[in-house]
Amino acid sequence: MGDTRTDLINQLAASMGAGDYAKTRFEESRYDADTGTLYCDGYVISKTVIDEAIQHFNLMQKKCDMNDPASRHMAMIYKTAIEGIKRLKESKSDTTSK
Repeated sequence: MGDTRTDLINQLAASMGAGDYAKTRFEESRYDADTGTLYCDGYVISKTVIDEAIQHFNLMQKKCDMNDPASRHMAMIYKTAIEGIKRLKESKSDTTSK
């Protein structure tokens, strides 16, 4: 019972802005499609932050010069991140990774 109580307190504190890190009972990374929340390495990443990440990577990709090989390579990295996040959001149920 002590661990469950501690987890609940930490989750509540994180959701109220006490910090991004909260120890949770979810040890593995998982995505909750119902809430749009990603639980990863003790972080609770909200739908809002996930959407901001997509916007950020889109902006960074657009700034890349496709005529420069190094810049084109970075554009592909940004595109990979964008597509990975989109696929995660499209999942229909909880997705767990080890």
